[in-house]
Amino acid sequence: MGIIAIVGRPNVGKSSIFNRLLGRREAIVDDFPGVTRDRLYGEMAWDKHNFYIVDTGGIMGENDEAFPDIASQIERQVRHAVEESDGVVFIIDGKDGVTVMDEEIAALLRKGGRKVIVAVNKLDNPAKLDASYEAASLGFDKVLPVSAEHNFNMGELLEEMVALLPDEGSFEESEDIPVAIVGRPNVGKSSLFNALIKEERSLVSDVPGTTRDVVDSIVEIDGTRFRFLDTAGLRRKARVNTDIEYYSTVRTYQAIDKCRVALVMMDASELVTEQDKRLVGHVLERGKGLVLVVNKWDLAPKEEKIGDRIRKLLKDELPFASHAPLVFLSALTKRGMSRLNQHILAVDENRKRRISTSELIRLTREILAFDRMPGSGGRYLKISFCTQANGVPPAFVFFVNDRELVSKSFERRLENILRKMDDFSGSPIRLFFRNKQEKPGLF
Repeated sequence: MGIIAIVGRPNVGKSSIFNRLLGRREAIVDDFPGVTRDRLYGEMAWDKHNFYIVDTGGIMGENDEAFPDIASQIERQVRHAVEESDGVVFIIDGKDGVTVMDEEIAALLRKGGRKVIVAVNKLDNPAKLDASYEAASLGFDKVLPVSAEHNFNMGELLEEMVALLPDEGSFEESEDIPVAIVGRPNVGKSSLFNALIKEERSLVSDVPGTTRDVVDSIVEIDGTRFRFLDTAGLRRKARVNTDIEYYSTVRTYQAIDKCRVALVMMDASELVTEQDKRLVGHVLERGKGLVLVVNKWDLAPKEEKIGDRIRKLLKDELPFASHAPLVFLSALTKRGMSRLNQHILAVDENRKRRISTSELIRLTREILAFDRMPGSGGRYLKISFCTQANGVPPAFVFFVNDRELVSKSFERRLENILRKMDDFSGSPIRLFFRNKQEKPGLF
């Protein structure tokens, strides 16, 4: 999908516009300059277009004495956002008019070669519209007066933004396989990411929570292109006590939405925490492929059959993910990494797997032969037929006499039967039950 970056000096309303466009509070909005330090991605849908908008940190001058350490970091973030974007929305403050810093940013954007829309913010009444004419002096064709606070001209801004977008693609149909590396803090996600791409693109540190942004890189392995997404570590909600940590969590869940396969990493010395369980459940709930990765295997106890015991532990603690492949590795020493890409490829293929109609007819007959079908009040479930829906992950629709009679245990039984019919390892399976009178297309 296309990417539109939102840039500008501090405190001009970039995050307010970002939130107004998304229709929900995603970016941190504060009057304190420099609050937004990282790139923050949001997914947009407008006029049949799907794209991401990126809220960046405010650009500060190199000689800003109040923020000597933050200034260069933020400017680098903005440069990266511009480099990866298809177009830019340049925000200036309509109350302040064009400043020297605005002119410096405009020069930077012209060098970047991206199409630019100048949005003059905080123009909430006609008397202030003259400020938008001054913005024309920055040398860009598109200048639009807006007000994030009063929702003025936001629709027009979106129309201009989608005009900057390239032809849309799809992660599900793309040639490269998007793979999200997720897990709790300090389990070795960045180390694995760097080992996979063979360069130190992601900062590796023993301090938990170093990675706050989603970082991605495309790597070709044995003729297949993988897009690896490194993410911030997910903490329990009770421990998410700062805005930056909270929004890092949001970005991690967005990365899961973008991927086709997720590598859920765990530490060999601290396996299957409650957060691990929630994260695995979230990956499957979002319909993504799943590979379980036990990292720091070089530090695991040197005990006989330790691998078998860990497999049993994971199966007992994660029964809903017992179908997922399990990889023991050490990102530090590269031990066990050789087959990781094979597991990713297999899971990605399993998400696309289909069962023939004849096999589903046979399945329906076998189900009807059960000793006891679920029921209530003397009425029992009857299945007329079953069909597989289009798309991924695999979804099966059962047409029944009364879907209210379907029990959770019966659903689990059906899923187990389907998994025995073909290889769906690492892929979630969706089951839908429809009353016979409902049309097949109703999902």
